[in-house]
Amino acid sequence: MSVGRLACVVGGGVEFLASGEALVRRWTLHFTVRSLPEPSRRHPALAALSTDLAGWIDQANVPDGAPFLVAPDFSYDLALNAWFVSTEMRLAAANTRNGYARDLSAFLTFLAHARGGRDWRDATEEDHLAYLHWRHHDPAGPRIAGSTWNREVAAVSKFFRWAQWAGHCPRQPIPHRLASAPPAGLRAYRRGQEVAATYSHDARRDRIQWLTPSTYRTWRDVGLRGYSLSGLSDPGFRGRWAARNAAFADLMVRTGMRLSEQASIMVAELPLLSGPERYQRFWLAPAIAKRASARWIYIPATVISDLAAYASCDRARVIADARARGRYNALRDVLAPVLPHRHRWESAASHHPDEDHHPVWE
Repeated sequence: MSVGRLACVVGGGVEFLASGEALVRRWTLHFTVRSLPEPSRRHPALAALSTDLAGWIDQANVPDGAPFLVAPDFSYDLALNAWFVSTEMRLAAANTRNGYARDLSAFLTFLAHARGGRDWRDATEEDHLAYLHWRHHDPAGPRIAGSTWNREVAAVSKFFRWAQWAGHCPRQPIPHRLASAPPAGLRAYRRGQEVAATYSHDARRDRIQWLTPSTYRTWRDVGLRGYSLSGLSDPGFRGRWAARNAAFADLMVRTGMRLSEQASIMVAELPLLSGPERYQRFWLAPAIAKRASARWIYIPATVISDLAAYASCDRARVIADARARGRYNALRDVLAPVLPHRHRWESAASHHPDEDHHPVWE
């Protein structure tokens, strides 16, 4: 198969060739799950395996949700997947760990289908340079941005550095060079530090551009709520759950919470009852805060009213529909928290620096 014909496999994550002639299998990404539904009838080949999946995961010291890769022939490479449970990966954030797995999977798929099925232990510098050409420069390839390429090189290089240290491969297929010293005070620099020699030089650094409040409101109303620039409903808008999406965006913009933090908040944690103050606050628990950075979050009263309207209308309707369809019955190992009977709101003005940091709601 030609290198260009692989674009739809790695770049788009699709298993069929562009021509539809054959099924191309690739390295696939999966995640460990402590609880899986037990099949009604076990295959004879699986009869000897333990049915205590959670116990096996604990015994193997594999964290729940850890990524792992499966080869195109459906085999599980013990040496390769040991990287995802190494100390380095355990300490990495979940999004970082999962991103490394996707980037490594793409390179391994390239080796399998464009480099004669070469094993990752035998990968050479020529393989990496061929991947660079197809991934970043080839007109028939995906032509990814320089910043995306640099991220992928960093992930693959990190894996091979670990594999070489662990004795799984004799060499690092990504060439390296000594890092150039940056201007004084720009960033930390260690003499003798090496970086990948194939980093792209056309990667644009992030340039922060600020939106004025009026520009943001226009983006929200047109893009999320489905209004035209004249302020009327746009008949061509095909979005769903406009109130939810707009409230989510407003909460994030006005509080500065991260996506993962905000998506993990329960309704019972939010101060949805109105009060006389312009701001109310709630405690962001360390279990959902990035790097366990628990803190008070202050929400404007206007955002609280939108959140309360969504919770009492759109969200309640979705939950009622899901219950009627029995969708919650299929969930396994559900944790049912004891919710408070009422919310206790607390104004920003009532907070004192020496006050104990505890959840606001009781």
